[in-house]
Amino acid sequence: MSQDPYTILGIDPQADDATIRQRYLQLVREFPPEHAPEKFAAIRAAYEQVQSLESRVSYRLFAQGKNDSVEQLIEDVLCQMPRTRPQLRLWMQTVAPKPSS
Repeated sequence: MSQDPYTILGIDPQADDATIRQRYLQLVREFPPEHAPEKFAAIRAAYEQVQSLESRVSYRLFAQGKNDSVEQLIEDVLCQMPRTRPQLRLWMQTVAPKPSS
């Protein structure tokens, strides 16, 4: 099992996009690919999993193994957003549609 991307990056799971990017750039400067290729690869893979709101939602839905509902994720995500994204609910329902009864 791979390590949690938040642990690899050394950030809080509630961190926003700017904080995640800033930490990623700091780690890339600290572990450049030509000097630490394995560490750089792990940092890059972790960043790709959590770099945007959409990727964090996908990670939480599919990779993290939690049984969060789409509604719960939408609520959590909306609390983190500086402004609303009308397409988010549609995108999330496309990625993880509700099971039919």
